[in-house]
Amino acid sequence: MSDKIIVPTKLNNETELKMFLHKNYMTQIKNFFGDETQSLKFLSSVVADVQRNPKLLECTPSSLINSYITMAQLGFMPSSISGESYVLPYQNSKKVGNAWEKVMEAQLQVGYQGLVTLFYKAGVTKITSGIVHKNDKTSFINGEITHEVGLSLSKEERGEAIGAYVSVYFRGETNTKYMNGKDIIAHASKFSKSYEPTGKYSPWNPENDPSLTMWTKTVLKQHAKLLPKNETINTAIAIDNKDSRISDIKEKMQMGELTMGGFLETNNEKNKVTDNEHNQDTGKEEASIQISTEETGEDNQGFANSTK
Repeated sequence: MSDKIIVPTKLNNETELKMFLHKNYMTQIKNFFGDETQSLKFLSSVVADVQRNPKLLECTPSSLINSYITMAQLGFMPSSISGESYVLPYQNSKKVGNAWEKVMEAQLQVGYQGLVTLFYKAGVTKITSGIVHKNDKTSFINGEITHEVGLSLSKEERGEAIGAYVSVYFRGETNTKYMNGKDIIAHASKFSKSYEPTGKYSPWNPENDPSLTMWTKTVLKQHAKLLPKNETINTAIAIDNKDSRISDIKEKMQMGELTMGGFLETNNEKNKVTDNEHNQDTGKEEASIQISTEETGEDNQGFANSTK
């Protein structure tokens, strides 16, 4: 008797997905959560998650199943409230025979709160963050950031958001990173496939992210190199980095579709594509891509390490 799991070619509804996960992966899900009640809650949350985003059913069943199983492995629940992780639909390029074709695939993304949860588990004492608005009183001197918010001011009176920072307390030291809002948006539009400010399901849509947690997540990932990590955090960051357009380029280069010279030449031509041609639903890969330290999270602009 074979133990091989046969993945269906199509999932017609969220109930079919739930039943498939229960039949084939319930043992693993129980091991991940260590509790049957939590495991059943996870399956119910999967159903609710797909109901919120029915476009996920257009994704390949294998990518959808893998995304939710990996979410369970990290110990996260599908939720639009917790902000720990999300499963989003993308059109990716996959090689079929000798040609590349567009395929709708589900992809797991780890949210800011998810990274915070994992860093706490790794031994971080405290993480604080903030969105800086134009009329806030702020300073960033010798690694120390001060951020004063007028309590009598409304959100509108504070002005537009102009930046974000994250301070991490670990082993008696304070690591603080600040990024200007324009730099955050530039980084997202250049590297993130999910960046679509008007996309219905995009985490970068202000309607989906009124608190700008994607800004603080970007800042946290940018100086994650200097924070304590374990295997789970490394896995979470690696998974989240699949949202990067760079991962698509690397995949093609590994398959011999592009040489570095060919990539640079192609990239220069594709820099001419206008911003409104890029959106999450079409998954176009004609975005301007620059290989730099931003991809590895080693960009140290605005970073300081100080001891309190």
